[in-house]
Amino acid sequence: MNGPSEAIFFAVVCALTLAVLWRELALQYVISVTGVMYGIVAAAFWLLKEPYWWLPLIVLNSRGVSRLMLYKFRERAYYGWWVMGLTCVLSSILSLRWSTPALALLLQIATVPWLIKRRPGAEAPGYFPVMNWLLLAIFNFSFSILRL
Repeated sequence: MNGPSEAIFFAVVCALTLAVLWRELALQYVISVTGVMYGIVAAAFWLLKEPYWWLPLIVLNSRGVSRLMLYKFRERAYYGWWVMGLTCVLSSILSLRWSTPALALLLQIATVPWLIKRRPGAEAPGYFPVMNWLLLAIFNFSFSILRL
């Protein structure tokens, strides 16, 4: 991070992401998902020597966007795999590093037991992850332009 404005931005996006996740899952699942994802990210930093602290935010919001895009196909076979694959693609769009798709898939596979919704009913996913994903995309785009 380069300054307090970036820290505030990511703190707000983190709070919004956790609030959206908490609306869909129980609090203990939200805590487990965050703990496991940031544990994997810490191991990736230790092995690859690149910071990935923002990747769980990108993966969780990309997963929400994927679920919304594929909502009408939720009864088909391999729906979960399609969500995971589209999440990896959307995560790679926001982070143009070679290791992002593999780490995004690893984060999802490691947290699948907690990310499965256990509430009955076929309520459509909300649009909040789309807004968070767009915020991250705008920030990423503006940050890459400022670096030039």
